[in-house]
Amino acid sequence: MDLNYWSQADMAHAILSAWLTPESIASATKVGAQRHLIFTSTSLAFYSIAGYGPYSPPKTALRSLSDTLTQEVLLYTPSTVKIHTIFPGGIQTPGFENESLTKPAITKILEADDPIQSPEVVAQKSVKGLENGEYLVVVNFLAQAMRGCAWGGSKRNNWVTDTAMTWATSIAWMFIGRDLDGKVVKYGNEHGHPSGYAKAS
Repeated sequence: MDLNYWSQADMAHAILSAWLTPESIASATKVGAQRHLIFTSTSLAFYSIAGYGPYSPPKTALRSLSDTLTQEVLLYTPSTVKIHTIFPGGIQTPGFENESLTKPAITKILEADDPIQSPEVVAQKSVKGLENGEYLVVVNFLAQAMRGCAWGGSKRNNWVTDTAMTWATSIAWMFIGRDLDGKVVKYGNEHGHPSGYAKAS
């Protein structure tokens, strides 16, 4: 948790505390600046497999943090911050090679089709996704499929009804998500900068 979650969560807190002051927002707005906070997670945050019990949960928590902050920054109007998260798969690094020495056999079987990419390819595809304005950035087709599955890829209680609900909510969420974000923006406009909110007792 310290390495894979808190390191990024604490950094995000420090950065956003600086970026979202009234003075910083005014300065960014004056020059038309858009700031981008970028997390790095893993495609296992969409669908984990056996052997990654210590690794996947904190990386999945990053995805949830990213979702939360994406909406919270809307309170700071005008919003000058965008949140993004990158979800690479296997990267050919010394760390990956070292990890493979002690990896359970079943894990190697399950991830046999995971395309191992060079750091340069992952970086190039990540930058391209960010330049395209993507929110959840993936760098290969398998991760793209896992991202699609994550909207409803966990084991289902009933494959027919739960899958139908996934399809229906995927369509409905185009409207629900916009409505919820709109309420946050409206609240921010009505109540001003969050630093002026009454403290909960």
